[in-house]
Amino acid sequence: MIAAVRLAWRLQRWELAFLIGGSLLLAAAAALVAWQTTVTVNGLDACRTDSVALSASCRSLAQWDNVLTTLSPIIQGATTVAPFVVGVLLGAPLVSREIEKRTAPIAWSLSLSRARWLAGRTLPLLVAIAIALLLLGQASEALIRAAPPGEPGFRYFAMHGPLVAVRAIAVFGIGVLVGLLMGRVLPAILVTGLVVVVLFIGLQLVRDQLMRAEATWVDEGSGDFSGVITYDAAFIDDATGKLVTYDEASRRFPEVFGVEGSGVPPGMTQVYLTTPPERYPLFVAREIGALAIVSVVVGGLALWVITWRRPDIG
Repeated sequence: MIAAVRLAWRLQRWELAFLIGGSLLLAAAAALVAWQTTVTVNGLDACRTDSVALSASCRSLAQWDNVLTTLSPIIQGATTVAPFVVGVLLGAPLVSREIEKRTAPIAWSLSLSRARWLAGRTLPLLVAIAIALLLLGQASEALIRAAPPGEPGFRYFAMHGPLVAVRAIAVFGIGVLVGLLMGRVLPAILVTGLVVVVLFIGLQLVRDQLMRAEATWVDEGSGDFSGVITYDAAFIDDATGKLVTYDEASRRFPEVFGVEGSGVPPGMTQVYLTTPPERYPLFVAREIGALAIVSVVVGGLALWVITWRRPDIG
């Protein structure tokens, strides 16, 4: 195992230093901003309880809060992109580089098993990716929880938690498989990127359909709607409990929707079609499960491909 780690480092030291090191630096930045955000929010709360005008220190604290508020979405966006960059640039060239340079056939002839050879190339990187991206996901979650409202939700999907690492592992596996099939570094990177884009667009479309299918009508006065995905709005007739669409309500009560109207017909309550926020962990778990299946499938295909692939192809 130690020999495999040394070999992985020697073959991809620059990619590992940049991508894994960059992920760890991003995790450290997220943790630092999360800590500073917590300290700053607590300090501003103390300033607001003071009836005296804001002191110079409180004004300075407010300016620092603006800086932190600007940094947070940048770090969260980078966390969303990191699994794709890390997975593609570490996975696609891993085997395709050796095939392209004609060193793979020599290694295959010396190895007792091609599958063992492939495992020796992939497992050290897989462990490094999992550790680095898990740390990044946890640091990003701490950042999300540090700022109000302090709860991960649908607007933070794939920006935190284990899903960050699972995405990277799935993309890495796809890259390894495509690299085995292509045998050229640049085409493998391009094709992996295309396959990953198609896969995740498909996952998003399925997720959106499930979210809409599981959405429920919620009274506007039932709670906070921040971070909730809303698909439609309508009214409930308080007397009959019947759902009344906006078009039907505007035909029946045109004066209510005029310039001076209240916007809500008499005897009705406005409702919104929303996906309940408590279902958010379920959608995260579903994508983790789907990507775990993808990882197992592409891993099995990679082991199958390497057993029949002719060394002189590529």
